[in-house]
Amino acid sequence: MKAYRDVLRTPGVASLLVLGFLARIPFSTLSLLLTLHAVTTLDRSYLEAGLVVTAATLGTAISSPLRGRLIDTRGLRRAVAPSIVVQSSALIAAAFVPFVPMVLLALLSGLFALPIFSIVRTSLSVLVPASSRRTAFSLDSVATEFVFMTGPAAVTVMALWIGTGPTLVIVGLAVGVAGIGLALANPPTRSDQVMLPTRLPGPLQSMEDGALAASEGLADKRFSETLTTGSIPVVDPDTRASARRGLLTLGGLAILVATATSSLILTATDVSLVAMLRDLDAAGMIGPIISIWCLGSAIGGISYGMLRSDIGSLWVVGLLGVLTIPIALVHTVPTIALACFLAGLACAPSITATGEAISHRVPEEARGEAMGWHGSAMTIGGAVGGPAIGAVIDAAGPNWGIGTAGLLGVLIAGGGIVAMRAHRARVRHRLRERFASA
Repeated sequence: MKAYRDVLRTPGVASLLVLGFLARIPFSTLSLLLTLHAVTTLDRSYLEAGLVVTAATLGTAISSPLRGRLIDTRGLRRAVAPSIVVQSSALIAAAFVPFVPMVLLALLSGLFALPIFSIVRTSLSVLVPASSRRTAFSLDSVATEFVFMTGPAAVTVMALWIGTGPTLVIVGLAVGVAGIGLALANPPTRSDQVMLPTRLPGPLQSMEDGALAASEGLADKRFSETLTTGSIPVVDPDTRASARRGLLTLGGLAILVATATSSLILTATDVSLVAMLRDLDAAGMIGPIISIWCLGSAIGGISYGMLRSDIGSLWVVGLLGVLTIPIALVHTVPTIALACFLAGLACAPSITATGEAISHRVPEEARGEAMGWHGSAMTIGGAVGGPAIGAVIDAAGPNWGIGTAGLLGVLIAGGGIVAMRAHRARVRHRLRERFASA
């Protein structure tokens, strides 16, 4: 546990993790609360309720990179100020309007979603050195697991007690409070905002990030040349201002696809578990089974954060697919619980590994935008996973639904690994040819 002690002793890390935990609670409840409000209060179908959630999800997917870029270019406070006003107001207004305006307000809420994920991950990447980033991200992933274990359950009780309308108002106000808390705390998102002995000077920090990216097999040509020649690259400031340069490459796209795939698997597991347990006439076990799954994820996240050896993010996503498939092969509540616990061991590591890999691919000045793209990939994966796996469940049953998601994760991760190995072989070949002709 020394790695965790060292990270938690770093000034600013513990308070940032606590702030991120509290700020995420209202956001963990939104999908469930919007669904409950549409179905119970507005008396709409689950399909129509899904449209509300899809609108909010679409808005978030669009806005995440833009909000992250605002953090990079304008600073945290200017990035969160519109979210505090617009998202909070949209959620409060949604409690008092009919269905169609509610869909539009959900979209508006997503477009101005508070970029908590980008803020926390960007700040962590500044506060700790690149070599400790996996441990810090793992702590954040585990904290997020506990958020999703408590937030949705609490809002369900509140909605049943006082109604979904008043609950939406409370959650909307909580979103505003979360934004104000982030603005007041103003955690650093650039290394020039904090002076820590664990940070290297600017160019050398990029070298360290590049070395870690290369050891994961995810370095681009620029980092490969840097490691080969031993020189510090001179990067044009204009090219450092955007995350797209580091992500719109084979390696970057592979990580984004893997991120979306891992989110699809998690959503598919959620949906399939509900269907499986309802088929077994054990709907009352849905909450406990999902909690067991989250417990496995927390344990896996803690264990992954203690690893010192480098494991490529594609391998971790492939492992998530492999461990998810057995859930499709069991047919009793105890065996489902055991299979979910084992599958959970790779959930938090998959989120940590992909976020860590993306953070190493971009310069610090564009890391907020990069974390926004990571959040968008997760959002898109979840949005696609729900209806796609739902269609498989309708056609062939819940076991086929979760099995399909796991198999898809294995195939995509395996294909990405093969493609990256071929790419690295071509890069090495070009480098050898260049040095041979020099």
